[in-house]
Amino acid sequence: MNVLFIMSDEHSGETMGFAGHNKVQTPVLDRLAGEGTAFTRCYTPSPLCTPGRASFFTGKYTHTLGTWDNATPYDGRSTDMANHLHRHGERLTSFGKLDLHPDGQYEGLDATLWGPRNNPQFESFFRDRDVEMGNDLRFKHMGIRTEPSFDERVRDAALEWLRGRQGASEPWVMYVGFLNPHFPFIAPEEKWNKYDKLVTDEDMAPAARSEFPELNEPLRQLRRHFRGDVVDPETLRKAHVGYYAMTEELDANIGRLLQTLKEIGQEEDTLIVYTSDHGEQLGRHGLWWKCCMYEESARVPLILKGPGIPGGQIIDSPVSLLDMFPTICDARGIEPPAGLPGRSLLPLARGEHDPLRADFAFSEYHAHGVPSGMYMIRWQRWKYVYYVGFAPQLFDLAADPREMHDLYPSASASEELRQALEACDSRLRSVCDPEAVDRRAQQFQQETKKRLGLTGYVPPKGMPVPHPEYSE
Repeated sequence: MNVLFIMSDEHSGETMGFAGHNKVQTPVLDRLAGEGTAFTRCYTPSPLCTPGRASFFTGKYTHTLGTWDNATPYDGRSTDMANHLHRHGERLTSFGKLDLHPDGQYEGLDATLWGPRNNPQFESFFRDRDVEMGNDLRFKHMGIRTEPSFDERVRDAALEWLRGRQGASEPWVMYVGFLNPHFPFIAPEEKWNKYDKLVTDEDMAPAARSEFPELNEPLRQLRRHFRGDVVDPETLRKAHVGYYAMTEELDANIGRLLQTLKEIGQEEDTLIVYTSDHGEQLGRHGLWWKCCMYEESARVPLILKGPGIPGGQIIDSPVSLLDMFPTICDARGIEPPAGLPGRSLLPLARGEHDPLRADFAFSEYHAHGVPSGMYMIRWQRWKYVYYVGFAPQLFDLAADPREMHDLYPSASASEELRQALEACDSRLRSVCDPEAVDRRAQQFQQETKKRLGLTGYVPPKGMPVPHPEYSE
């Protein structure tokens, strides 16, 4: 079968109509979920663009690749989706953002408007300083967009390519990477005006508090770093308007792709996958953008539709973007590379038991705004967040879906909580040694900063993009 893989940027797993959001209108994604299978507990391997996409593209953990941050993109020196397909006589056709290294070599990748990481963000090399990033400037750019967008160009190029497949019998794999609904929150006037009328104080209530006592010290630093402490009510309202409008625009662009797929007669023989690289906090818990393990940032949408996949099915087993590479291999009848931590989602979607599938999802973060490594385990009803050098957090998401009550301080008084902590920590350490990984990340970042002669966030023009150091 063919594969049409669509990835957005910064789309939270809860911001869709079928997911229960009472404001955002996503008729295309709602219909896709109704015709296919939605995974309600899909997590990013890292809640940041470049490391999250590197893990998706290779099927490997951030700490395996050494793609710690938005300054160190994947550069093609490992087995990845494109070169693995190429070894089996196929190619990956890509339109839009991938966030790969601009000087990397990607055998088997035919990329158009591919959006390499040309603007490395060196903030991660200054994690030893509790300083502001100056992201309040990002809030000032919100508003109505009047110029054609990157996503429109990506959409149109992808549509043209799809139309060229009409009547073709050779199977294909296509990736489409949209930027929406990533900040800055700008949208066409029609959609902006629509949500300008719809957004109410109730929509903003979770982010409108003046104090956020649930934050620990690393997250308080992250809040200061992104200037979440200076967001006024009108800025908060505009952010919601723009984010919702951009999400609906994304939905419409996906609709154009799916309609064209149907028009060329290849819908029934195509696996359609929709997901995002990470979510968006949108002021929840006083935080913005992503870079943390709250559900708004770490949990992403995932919908599969294709031959043999039941319609209207909801699966709440924990899965990951690490599963995407094996899933695409499975759809094409190709054996995935040995040793990948992810597993194909097709057996799970078809109701088959996979004894080798992990019963938890894992995520990690080693970038700007926090002083040390942050790791997440999502298992059963629990979410465990481990901070190197600080106390961990434990949340019961069945009883506390908004993650307002950290149960770790009271765990010693409860056998159930002690067992949950032990089970989650054991799963974390089955993936990595968190202290050792943190040392590797910090050492690489500090040595790279020194080698490049960086004294501030903004590098001189012509500064090279660093290459990661692999541990494999």
